[in-house]
Amino acid sequence: MVKYSFKWPAITPFNASTRHHQKDIYKKIDQKYCGKDRCKFLLPITITEQESKAQLHFRQLAFMAGKIDRTIVLPNVYNSHFGACLPNTFDFYYDSGWLEANQNRFNYITMKDFKSWISERQNAGVVPTGQEIYMERSQRSRLLKNVKNCFKYAFDFSGRPTVNYQMLDRATPPKDMNLTDIIMKLLSDETRRHEYLDQSLISADVPHIAVPPVDVINLFYDRRYQFMSNKKVNEPISYNKRWVDIADKISNELKPYIAIHWRMERLEPVSNLLPCAINLVNDIQKLEGQSNEVHPHVFLLTDYPHLLNSTGAIPESKSFLSKQLKPQHHEAIRYLYQHLNITLTTIQDRKIHYDQLPKQNWNLIGIDTEEIIDRSILGIVDKLVAMKAQWFFAGKPGICAKSSSFTSRISSNRLRAYKNGDDNIITPLKVFDLKKAEAI
Repeated sequence: MVKYSFKWPAITPFNASTRHHQKDIYKKIDQKYCGKDRCKFLLPITITEQESKAQLHFRQLAFMAGKIDRTIVLPNVYNSHFGACLPNTFDFYYDSGWLEANQNRFNYITMKDFKSWISERQNAGVVPTGQEIYMERSQRSRLLKNVKNCFKYAFDFSGRPTVNYQMLDRATPPKDMNLTDIIMKLLSDETRRHEYLDQSLISADVPHIAVPPVDVINLFYDRRYQFMSNKKVNEPISYNKRWVDIADKISNELKPYIAIHWRMERLEPVSNLLPCAINLVNDIQKLEGQSNEVHPHVFLLTDYPHLLNSTGAIPESKSFLSKQLKPQHHEAIRYLYQHLNITLTTIQDRKIHYDQLPKQNWNLIGIDTEEIIDRSILGIVDKLVAMKAQWFFAGKPGICAKSSSFTSRISSNRLRAYKNGDDNIITPLKVFDLKKAEAI
């Protein structure tokens, strides 16, 4: 079920004698960065999907790197995506706890140290070898088509074809198919050796010269489902303390509060949106009526682009385009604003004229990312705030909302806390539907 294709790289190969002469030069450099005589890296040029699911794919690739004796390069991040050529370093989103806890399963290197390794290798006249590998759901996938490799000229790709694998991508693969073993084999040194096209190294004339490994696998990754089942792989990476502290501050100021996650993007039929909004408001008002305390605040997480009406504004959601908006989206959100006192987060941006926004029954909390405008920080902070809410509502997938790994991450965290006796969590999840809401 794996389709394979390749194309030739347009680089002139080094000859065998040059490589043989250089073989000892790189040992000191590689020992410095990898603790081995030869470094072998797995470099994620891009991992498709947005943060919640992209993070899952990265965790799998990190564990896979350990299985094939390669060091994973921590990809950069930006606007909810992972990739080697993005502007922000991995620690802009995350802390190092998960990485350190799993160092017995894989080794990792920061992007800064990885670039230093490349520079030292190049300065020593030993250019690292590289190969580009595409791992996709199918040939119909277009998400990798326009991704550029900013490391294209950092490595010697000679004799290494660009390889493309199209693989089975299902939530539940056939029982007789072990995807972990398949991907492990496809990324192995043995497979790289068979693809090596410099015949001067594998001909009968020079049998004593071993085929050199690929120093850096440049991986373009576009899949939806897991290929590895492991409890540690499924443990999410903790976020940078900076964002945790901001989320904690918001949570403390709002408490008690209800969090709502409503993903509207590409939901069909859009005619469901207003009835779902009406049922959601009814359920929240009933909850408020039953409470003897001060009415809870309502914290809304949604991909609806609230700021479109302001000069200089950019939609907070990078995936929900303005051309996809229908009147039904506006009607549903307007109904919420008319009946609930809603709190939202926004990135503090001097270019946005907040005074031009429609006067709504809402409160905006600005998140300061200082010199870096990265709108996915909203998703991280919102997620952390929702995890600590006393009540959590989410739209029923396929009826009131799109299915979302973002929602799953929040609800699974809340359910675990609830089962462990966290008194802060009153209702882990309540699903709003076209019918009466269901408590879980």
